[in-house]
Amino acid sequence: MLGFLSIEKKNVLWTKADGEAYLTMAAVGIIAGIVVAYAQTPLHWPGHKAVFWLAPVLASRILTRARAGATVGASATITTTLLLGGRLAGGIAMTPLVILGGFLLDLAVLQSYRRHASLVKVALILSAATAANLICLIKRLFEPVGSYFSAANLHDLLNTAASYALFGFLAGLLGLAAASGIRLFWKRQ
Repeated sequence: MLGFLSIEKKNVLWTKADGEAYLTMAAVGIIAGIVVAYAQTPLHWPGHKAVFWLAPVLASRILTRARAGATVGASATITTTLLLGGRLAGGIAMTPLVILGGFLLDLAVLQSYRRHASLVKVALILSAATAANLICLIKRLFEPVGSYFSAANLHDLLNTAASYALFGFLAGLLGLAAASGIRLFWKRQ
């Protein structure tokens, strides 16, 4: 004991700012889930929904600095999408893939804080966003309806993987650009 009870140092595990950051991440995830469930895009390319959920979750994770923020945002996104009847990453059976993608984004952002070169930070986050969307490709290998990939149509699998990688990269780029733009706007205020 350091003296009187009133002056003993206490370790605070949860602050109001932490709570607000996680609530913000959950709110962004819910909005992204609504957009994913109801957005009708003319693209219909494999992996294109990452632009709607991964980009806002990544930008919010960078801005809020919540340690598990992208995981919370991805969980809120997939839950909202499924509750509204939408499909993301293969439905309820493949829900852990989206959460794993959020966890991967959290790890990349945490690692980027330790890097000094900004180009290395950008490359790390973009590669994590690409990998997070490629994780969602796994559902295509186990999906009972839709494309079935075998050695005979390996070309289709490679095209699908390239599409997932492209949209993951674009979502990461959009998320980084949005976070940078918002930070720049805040600094000018």
